[in-house]
Amino acid sequence: MLLGSTVAFAFSVLATIVVYALLNLLSNFFVRHGYYGIDIHKPNQPKVPEMGGIASSIVVTVLLVGIYIIVPIYAKFYVLDVLFLFIYFSCLGLVDDIKGLSGKYKLAGTILGGALTLIIAKLTDTNFYVPRPFLPFIGQIHGVNFLYPFLIVAAFAVTSNAFNMYDVYNGTLTFASTVVFAELGLIILYANVANYAALTSIISFILAGASLGLFLVNRYPSKFFIGDTGSLSLGAAYSMIAIMGRVEVVAAVAIIPMLINGFLSFSSVGKIFERHEVKARPVLVENGRIRANPTPGAPMSLANFLTSSSPLTEKQIILRYHVLTLIGALLGFITFLLIRW
Repeated sequence: MLLGSTVAFAFSVLATIVVYALLNLLSNFFVRHGYYGIDIHKPNQPKVPEMGGIASSIVVTVLLVGIYIIVPIYAKFYVLDVLFLFIYFSCLGLVDDIKGLSGKYKLAGTILGGALTLIIAKLTDTNFYVPRPFLPFIGQIHGVNFLYPFLIVAAFAVTSNAFNMYDVYNGTLTFASTVVFAELGLIILYANVANYAALTSIISFILAGASLGLFLVNRYPSKFFIGDTGSLSLGAAYSMIAIMGRVEVVAAVAIIPMLINGFLSFSSVGKIFERHEVKARPVLVENGRIRANPTPGAPMSLANFLTSSSPLTEKQIILRYHVLTLIGALLGFITFLLIRW
């Protein structure tokens, strides 16, 4: 366990350093070539380079290829499944960043990605999942073998879109992603109930390190937006790690703030949507402060809920998002303690 944690930490630090350095190199290039967004929550609405998730996608992919080369042959297909999933969702996010996919096409793309991952796992005879999840107080449950593959596909779609919808304010998603991937990495290594628990933990720490590298340039005031390239790939990878590590319930509880945010948005509009598909924004910016949009039909979100009683500054909203992230992670840890492993 000590060796596994040391290797995981080393990979995590490497991912952080390389992602951070790569983003600093790409910043001016992206702005010069028109790959930037407007930070609408700030009074001067600065231009901020976007698609920073390209850096994490490149670094994580290279490290996964390196792991694929060095692991024993019987573990290679596990890495290959993660690699395919991550590359697919990175490409889906990149297309969305460049072309702007509608909500329904993005949802269809995430479902397709989950289905293809299962097909590849079947063709390579790689059982990256065990259809017997652990529940608090109960332990391992049986009888969901037929249903479980469908739940996997749904999980990829839900978490990728939930991560995507949480990426609204500077650093909210990248902070959350760093926390939950690090948490899963530690829990998977300690619980040690998964096939190749150490390998899964190392991959989780790589994703945590890449997320931290993104956070260092995405935090307030943001110098780089990560875009859908980053959010979709990280969200899908989160489900993959949870499933491979057999900590599905723990992982779901840990991202409750993201799931609530996604549910509020979905229930208020009735569909998965892109920002350009709705006429009214969830919040309004007035004199440097943000308040909930009272317009009928405006989408709901955590920010809308947080500012419903009184306006807040962007920094205040971001701090509340971070607190909610930590509360979710704490609840996830408590859930882990309540499970009979």
